[in-house]
Amino acid sequence: MGLPEFDMIATDTVEEACSLFFGYGADAQLFAGGTDLFIKMKQRRLLPRMLINIKRIPALDRIRYDADEGLRIGALTAIQSIRDSTVIGEKFRVLSQAAGVLGTPQIRNLGTLGGNLANASPSAEFAPPLLILEASVRCVGPGGERLVPMNEFFVGPGKSVLSQGELITEVHVPDSPLRAQAIYLKHSLRTMDVSMAAAAALVLLDGDVCREVRIALGAVAPTPFRAGKAEEALRGKRLSGDSKDRALLEEVGRIAADESRPIDDLRGYASYRRKVVAMLVRQGLEQAIARARN
Repeated sequence: MGLPEFDMIATDTVEEACSLFFGYGADAQLFAGGTDLFIKMKQRRLLPRMLINIKRIPALDRIRYDADEGLRIGALTAIQSIRDSTVIGEKFRVLSQAAGVLGTPQIRNLGTLGGNLANASPSAEFAPPLLILEASVRCVGPGGERLVPMNEFFVGPGKSVLSQGELITEVHVPDSPLRAQAIYLKHSLRTMDVSMAAAAALVLLDGDVCREVRIALGAVAPTPFRAGKAEEALRGKRLSGDSKDRALLEEVGRIAADESRPIDDLRGYASYRRKVVAMLVRQGLEQAIARARN
């Protein structure tokens, strides 16, 4: 099935994009990479009469890092650019991991970070890593500018806090605690496929004690989320490096699985996805702990 008929207008400023988006209302959609948008249009799930092309807004396609302010990634930054970024690879490797398993090289060169988040899919690749990094999303609209914490951005499947005429301009990522280690894992039929379940984990050790732990899950609930009960089960615990650690991490994985709310769909049954969550959380924590010790 081909694309339905539509018109397109291009803009090169955030202010004009917001004005056009608000003015056209429900008849308009923003266009940048189009990797998710065109699929929805072909399937007739979205039928916008006007596409607002924002690809020419230069200020939204950049990666900046400052020791005081942390990392800033523009909404139009291509997924492949995140994968190739030296500063992200060195200081925020978990984001490089997520970028590396998102779709095919063609998708990674077309798709943008802003699109991945604004689409608000429960399986959004960058959501779990950004949740454990405690990132924020900068949004601009007719009502002005606001900074939304990542854990408040998603409100339902395909739904975010973005209002009509509002768009994402950049994502802010603060520096992680010194010596903290983070990892992202996904489970899918093929690496390029949408995840059946995904988990991100961050661990900070103080000797043998787990001083901080953050666990986020994707594709197993209406929105990506932090597994708070699983985090509490590990935070403050002593890790002795023996078989007791394995038992503890398996229990943390089971708690995370209990917190998930997966559904049956074409990618897998809910019961299977819960088992995958337990496995991913245990494996992710094991790998993060091993890196923290080294």
